[in-house]
Amino acid sequence: MNFDLTEDQREIKRTARDFLAARYTPEKIRAIALDGQPDPHWDDIVELGWPDVAELGIVELAVVAEELGFALAPSPLAAHWAAKLLHPELEGRGTVAMWDAEPAAPDASTMPASLTGTKIAVPNADVADTLIVTAEGGKHFAVAASEATIEPARALDTTRPLFTVTLDGASGTELSGDFGRAWHAIAVMAAAESVGVAARVTALAVEYAKERKQFGRPIGSYQAVSHACAQMFLETEGARSVTLWVAWALDHDPENAYMAANCAKAYASDAAVNVTRSAMQVHGGIGFTWEHDLHLFLKRAESNAHAFGDARWHREQIADALL
Repeated sequence: MNFDLTEDQREIKRTARDFLAARYTPEKIRAIALDGQPDPHWDDIVELGWPDVAELGIVELAVVAEELGFALAPSPLAAHWAAKLLHPELEGRGTVAMWDAEPAAPDASTMPASLTGTKIAVPNADVADTLIVTAEGGKHFAVAASEATIEPARALDTTRPLFTVTLDGASGTELSGDFGRAWHAIAVMAAAESVGVAARVTALAVEYAKERKQFGRPIGSYQAVSHACAQMFLETEGARSVTLWVAWALDHDPENAYMAANCAKAYASDAAVNVTRSAMQVHGGIGFTWEHDLHLFLKRAESNAHAFGDARWHREQIADALL
């Protein structure tokens, strides 16, 4: 049995790596994330067909998502993917409003339903055309962003801005579909992006360990550093393996994929955070400075770890399923 990516998937990966590296340089990432410049590359992303890449398969989605993490791309693409998975007929850009400050309560006496409530930590809501709003009773509604009040919120990861969304009688179209599969695919997407973050900082740490010298020797020649780098590589590859397996299973073996998706999100979330923290240690003092890019990767790792359910929540889902 061949566990490798297909040639088409490898080509998607190569294209994504080259495209993102050329457009999201460290200087451009800082300009967007820290200086508030708008992301100018959405039209290019649309031209590549990435907003609809999930139509090819969840593995293809995971491949591009990993490269988004590797490049630390400050793009609304991941938020749009989440919305598209829940609402495949979505037109324009979307995002998902799931975390409650005040649960969205639908009034079914009106057609379409009207929703009132407040959602927090909604990613990239400022550029979304449609909000996919979770509501009481496990319902999902599509709401035009123009129907909501959208206010900036403080975000740990400034490459992915967050917003507070207030609904006051907003018109919403109730959605239907296999939301279980959609949410598991979203978890895999987030896990894949965390794998990309871990892979990038592992590469940065190994490169630094080869170049930085102490007592006339590269620091990577010392066991404390080399073992840390080896552990980073181990956790990254483990996270990649389980994430790609679950991505494949969602399309071909859904019976086993659902529980495994929780495993992938939990493992990849922890791996990305552990790896970025270890990379900080390998880099020593320079890794803790604002001028170095590692803090941006750490914030993306920490943010992804909590997006769409943190590791503890996903483990609780596994435990509940086994009882």
